Amino acid sequence: MNGDVDMDGWESGHQVAYGCGAWERACHQARLLVAWHEERDPGFGMPVPRRFPADPGPRVKWPWGSARHSTVGLLLWRAAYEAGILVDEVALDDVLRYCVEGADPLDTGPMPDAARKAGIGVGSAESVAGIRHVLQAHVEPDPASPRPTEVRLTLGYRVRELRATPDRELGDWPAALTVARQAIGRADDLRERGTWHPTDRERSVGARISRDCEPPADTPSAFGRPASSWLERASRLADTATELAVAADTLPSDGRGGAGPLAQVLGATSDACARLRAGTEEIRWLWAAEPHEPADRDSWERTHVPGALLVQTEETEHLMRAVAVFLWVLACG
Repeated sequence: MNGDVDMDGWESGHQVAYGCGAWERACHQARLLVAWHEERDPGFGMPVPRRFPADPGPRVKWPWGSARHSTVGLLLWRAAYEAGILVDEVALDDVLRYCVEGADPLDTGPMPDAARKAGIGVGSAESVAGIRHVLQAHVEPDPASPRPTEVRLTLGYRVRELRATPDRELGDWPAALTVARQAIGRADDLRERGTWHPTDRERSVGARISRDCEPPADTPSAFGRPASSWLERASRLADTATELAVAADTLPSDGRGGAGPLAQVLGATSDACARLRAGTEEIRWLWAAEPHEPADRDSWERTHVPGALLVQTEETEHLMRAVAVFLWVLACG
């Protein structure tokens, strides 16, 4: 490792960027990489699951249950440690050099204290060689979803790509959009049949949110290229998730203790928008961490925002337009 790197500063940098230490971040990201691979290749004769439960939840810090998870995490941690960079900034190509024949076993070098004390038993030459194909699968280009040629495939970029890929970690975002659209359809049907009579409170909340949902003049429309940057657009959607959730909590129930039709619409839409939050926060941090503001923001975003995340953002914006129309009709009714 570069002796000029301040280890305390390195760890504190992870806390600032991710709210956790370097080893915890490496373990979490490794679990996502391995889960994606296991979802695609569970083994000969094994049924392919629709979705692998990639995120163990906040109460599970260390994926000790799988040597592959732990070994990949150790590879990511070591690459970041030796370069003195954040775990997410590690280039996946660089990690592969630890998996070549003749490379020094990871268990003979520096390890996180938490890993060494836990005796995870990974890092040998055999265990590292056994997971090379997992990393290689992430590095290989996907002809169906090509990346811009200027993209540097870092761990952070790849995880953002996986999170925005339908049916991967954190669930299927197109399904979340479908749930929200179905809630709009049910609410419309109930109102038209006279089964639901919106209260003054509901109409007032609908009118206020409808105004808030109106996009500024330079946000994307159905035609042409959007003038706003992706970060501005995605941040607006992520912030809207919180506003919708708060508003839904203030609305009356359906009389049976459940959420009313409008609250269901707002809650489902909030969930769909919130799925952009993790990627938005990461990109916002990367932009702020640039020593000088890049001259070409569009070019910078192309190298940091995966295509799948762009599609997710655009589809979520389409949903918000449908919600705005629904709320406007509700307020005018």
